[in-house]
Amino acid sequence: MTNLQPDAEVALPRVKRDLAYIGIILVVFMTNIDGSIVNVALPQLSRSLAASPQSTVWVTTTYLLAVGCAVPATAALGDQVGRRHLFLTGVPLFTLASLGCALSTSLPMLVAFRAIQGLGAASLFAVIIPIMRMMFPAARMGVIFGINAMATALGVAIGPTLGGIILAHLTWPWLFLINVPIGAVVFALALYAVPKHQGRRGDFDGLGALTIGLAIALFVVGVHLIVDIRTLWIAGLLVVIAVGFVVLFLRAEDRATRPVLPRKMWNGVFSLAVLTAFWSFFGQGVAFVALPFLFQSAYGASPLQSALLFTPWPAVIVLAAPLSGRLADRFRPAVLAIAGLVVYLAGLLLLATLGDHPARWWVLVCTAICGLGFAFFQSPNNREMQGAVPMRMASSGAAVLNLNRSVAQSAGSGMVSIALVLFGATAGSTLQEARAATSVLWVAVAGAAFSLVFSVLKLRTVLTAENRP
Repeated sequence: MTNLQPDAEVALPRVKRDLAYIGIILVVFMTNIDGSIVNVALPQLSRSLAASPQSTVWVTTTYLLAVGCAVPATAALGDQVGRRHLFLTGVPLFTLASLGCALSTSLPMLVAFRAIQGLGAASLFAVIIPIMRMMFPAARMGVIFGINAMATALGVAIGPTLGGIILAHLTWPWLFLINVPIGAVVFALALYAVPKHQGRRGDFDGLGALTIGLAIALFVVGVHLIVDIRTLWIAGLLVVIAVGFVVLFLRAEDRATRPVLPRKMWNGVFSLAVLTAFWSFFGQGVAFVALPFLFQSAYGASPLQSALLFTPWPAVIVLAAPLSGRLADRFRPAVLAIAGLVVYLAGLLLLATLGDHPARWWVLVCTAICGLGFAFFQSPNNREMQGAVPMRMASSGAAVLNLNRSVAQSAGSGMVSIALVLFGATAGSTLQEARAATSVLWVAVAGAAFSLVFSVLKLRTVLTAENRP
């Protein structure tokens, strides 16, 4: 099996290590909930803040955009000031921004605090994996990545449901106020238990962080503008400019003393693991957006029924990801990833061929199969991806993992928007929405197939390296 690069493991008493890990898992759970919990409150926010429905979407988009743009810079900053220091800065920043969101009296004020909240989350995402690699031996990293994937999936799955429960009994500010006590607990745990890390001062790659951040921002905004045919030309222009910033970023990295994303880490296994993850998350991004349209337009499901039909996907990830991670510590991760992708691909194929009147139980089975396959792919692939990166580049590796997921899922949602435009579904026709959703699911199938191809190539690269004299 593929081994992790040797890590600078810190000797910690077991109690301290466990308390630090509890704090980290709470952070993963809390920050992922905040990516989706607000969605169910958008109509109420529109009325409460006297804003148009379409403008309230920025309450969700701004948070995700801030996270994606800031992660490269915060990863480099973690190496500068020390990962513990950045973690202890990110937690109160996220918590206080949550309080600011709850106290907001206008939409611009709420959006501004959501951006600050995203910066806090990016500070935490940049150092979570490097801190875990400091605390735990390499032989246990599969389990650790599995539990991390479980917390991520649980946060994504429970966000809309928790939001609905809160709104049924309380007002929308409580969606953000729940973060305050959690943040206080996490800060106390981190202050006591997270190990120290000495930063490496100087040579901060500001130009690289700026150019890649702008590239991500332009790409994500461009993808969101694709939904309106009147702004298609603007969307295309923004994507082209984003590509230009990527070129500038690559040139800046060649000249930087300590680049944000060092080219040296892009070895065969790491690059193939990134490509494998990109196409799998792309397929997931397509499916996550297309399935609600399919369930509600083609099958006449209510929003609640649609959510229940979709729930097996993240629910199975929550159950299976820890087992997948444990197996990745005992067996060859690349083989487990391939097996998971085969199951994932089969699940997407079943969803794409559901037909006009499938039984509800069969829909539940299909989404559960997708979740099972994704769970058995994700943890082993993440283990290989991070294992191919030396500890001194762990922050950069973590930044790539988070960036890759954000960009892939944004591209997937953009693909659904394109399909809706091409099929004329923007006029509000449920028939055209159903046709678009069914057709674009085949794009998700293609994404999973690409992911499987790159995973096979990754296994071949690993075997070749092992057999090399």
